[in-house]
Amino acid sequence: MNERLVRKVDQKETLAEFPETRAYPTSASVILELGGLAMRFARVERVPRYDERTRESDVEHSYMLGMVASELAHMLYPATLNASLVNDYAMVHDLIEVKTGDVATFQLDDDALLQKEQTEHAALESLLAELPPRTRGLLYDYEQQADLESRFTRAVDKLLPVVVDILGAGQKIMNEDYDVHTSAELGLAHDGLRKRMAERFNEFPQLVADYSLLCELFEVEFGVTAQV
Repeated sequence: MNERLVRKVDQKETLAEFPETRAYPTSASVILELGGLAMRFARVERVPRYDERTRESDVEHSYMLGMVASELAHMLYPATLNASLVNDYAMVHDLIEVKTGDVATFQLDDDALLQKEQTEHAALESLLAELPPRTRGLLYDYEQQADLESRFTRAVDKLLPVVVDILGAGQKIMNEDYDVHTSAELGLAHDGLRKRMAERFNEFPQLVADYSLLCELFEVEFGVTAQV
């Protein structure tokens, strides 16, 4: 990609509006547009930390979700879920964050969650207009949450921050990002999240149970780390 195209990506502008792409065949234009989108997406930083210095990016998160959710779909619901579609949804599920950035939901109440959803909904139409047909259709269908695969993908998505807390620098996240310093404080926060998970995703009881178990594992890890 030439220097001017790189600058366009860095400035978070859409390659679809860049005149040079119009000289390419349609397929090459799509390659440039989605390649640029992936570059922008990789620069969206999330709260979870892999280590003391490195936060997770949206691309890393989406890749993890694709692997985990498609495998779980194949394992838990082989007769009712299309694991390939689950993987496709995972790849696009957070694309709206190239417009809005990532907003952590760990301590958000219902009003704040509603505000987050409204902000994302307002940005969705603009993003959809920039995407090629298949990617646009996948993101639209995921946001509608109209099929079992999209709802399953969203449910698994809620488990992954706890995974990164357990395997990454969860203690640092809790202390510095959320002002949580004791196992009791963490347990209280998890109680609310467990309730929300059970209410929103009761059609996937195994995922609800897995979420609760992961929270318990992190609480144990958090307590041990806090004493070191």
